[in-house]
Amino acid sequence: MKKSANLAASLTMLLGLVGPQSGLSQDKTVDDGVFTAAQVASGQTVYNSQCKTCHNMRFYRDTLRSWNNQPLLYLWENIMGTMPADNPGSLMFEEYTDVIAYILSENGFPAGETTLDPDNGMDAIKILAP
Repeated sequence: MKKSANLAASLTMLLGLVGPQSGLSQDKTVDDGVFTAAQVASGQTVYNSQCKTCHNMRFYRDTLRSWNNQPLLYLWENIMGTMPADNPGSLMFEEYTDVIAYILSENGFPAGETTLDPDNGMDAIKILAP
């Protein structure tokens, strides 16, 4: 019984050290400027040529709601694996990423100085419902 009390106290102390007040890196959200304006501009071009005929922005607003609080990388992987419907995976990785930046921008999320990159931290960016 004494060991379990000591273990519980140790876990509580450890959780206190790694909690939000510890200063350790926290997950970002799509509201933190996680893509650039250049990605938005490029993404708009790809969207207009590859996505717009089937998906309007309301579709993406609803999509973002359904992915709320999930890592942005999961949405990127899903889109890459299923779109365009007639040739999934046919765009370059950068094009998929830029389209996501455009979609986020059109749904009111701000651009920033950091380039959105599926190989660098996109798994730690949480989607927020617009």
